[in-house]
Amino acid sequence: DAHSMRDRIEVWVDGGFRRGTDIFKALALGAKAIGIGRPFLYGLACYGEDGVRRISQIFKNELEICMQMMGTPTLKHIKKNMLVYKNVTDHMTVTPQNISASNTYTPMQTVVELNSKL
Repeated sequence: DAHSMRDRIEVWVDGGFRRGTDIFKALALGAKAIGIGRPFLYGLACYGEDGVRRISQIFKNELEICMQMMGTPTLKHIKKNMLVYKNVTDHMTVTPQNISASNTYTPMQTVVELNSKL
């Protein structure tokens, strides 16, 4: 976790953030910055600058609601002990295999496979 390295490095996380609660969790685990790309791209593609503003407002509102529900008046009050992750395996799902892709595309041969044919 990032707290053990807090004074030595900054932890930035990126990928998969879709809700304000995701931001809260990352901050609780010690992140200093969170990268949010795809939601902003969707907002930009659909509604231009207004879409980006709206996505930003949605994230802000969701984070504020989460903070209120957790009793944290500021970002500095967010702590790791606020997270419950003992049953995290109950919330994991298996990603289905993409059978279409595996049946359509021929896998590339590795250098070892190519050299063994020589």
